[in-house]
Amino acid sequence: MFEKYLRKIFEKGEPIEYKKINDDLRNLLQANFDFLINYINELGNIVFFITDRDLIIKYANKTFLRYVNLEDVLDKSLKIFLPPYIKYLPTPENEKSEKILLHLKCRKPDVNISLDGYVLASNNLLIFFLERRGFIYHELFEKISDLNNEIARLTRESQKKDILIENLKNELKETLRKDLVTEVFNRIYLKEILEREIGKKRRYKIPLSVVLVDIDNFKQINQNYGRTTGDKVLKQFGKLLIENTRMVDMVFRVEDDNFILLLPNTNIDGATVVSKKIKNVANSTLFEGNISMSVNTTALECEEDDTVETVIDKVYKSLQSSI
Repeated sequence: MFEKYLRKIFEKGEPIEYKKINDDLRNLLQANFDFLINYINELGNIVFFITDRDLIIKYANKTFLRYVNLEDVLDKSLKIFLPPYIKYLPTPENEKSEKILLHLKCRKPDVNISLDGYVLASNNLLIFFLERRGFIYHELFEKISDLNNEIARLTRESQKKDILIENLKNELKETLRKDLVTEVFNRIYLKEILEREIGKKRRYKIPLSVVLVDIDNFKQINQNYGRTTGDKVLKQFGKLLIENTRMVDMVFRVEDDNFILLLPNTNIDGATVVSKKIKNVANSTLFEGNISMSVNTTALECEEDDTVETVIDKVYKSLQSSI
């Protein structure tokens, strides 16, 4: 029965016949008036507001306020929230209702929301019950733009994470290639690089040489000064080797007191010059705690039929024969 009378209230031109509403229904509405108002005020898809006959707003629910982006519209004219092309707004006679389609300016002048529903006239007041029916083009465009911005933001964050992960991978790879004490390259990486450089020598016919550097009696330094001091000496020695070779050359620690210098595009004459230079500089340098060392060096040019194993064997034999 309740729905029956409500339909009559909102049917176009149908007068409100209060005498048909029984006492129980009237008491029900009165007892739950606050609940109904709160429901209308909180429900997100219902626009509910009341104006006088001059369209001065006397009440508006939260949905209306959210659409027009204002905290209060009391005593403001409804006309300021309507597009300029709307010159006339049909209003029903007193105690009658009228179906209405309304465009409401929302947040920006060029963004309109389409609403439809009913307006009821009662006691010189106009009561509007409206629902949102669809997107206007400008509003849809704005929402698509906001969505694209959010996608772009998420894409940038994903790219930053990808770069960070790639950097961490590179750092880990670099760490695995380095000797922990001296921070020069280790023996495992020497095999990988030497194999690659031998392949380039065969393919492009460019010279490739290595220099073996051996520290005499390094165990005595550890015994006399301690392992901590010995490690500092080794680190300084690794730095000395890097500083006295070219940017394209590479330094590897292959044993506790043995280092190999890999010299791309260098023949035996150039390698011999580097070998003598390293020996002279190292033998004249004071390291941690004014420790001096004696080093031996030997140079070797790789042949086309060499492998990683034959190169390392040859250079160690060459060192033994030169001592």
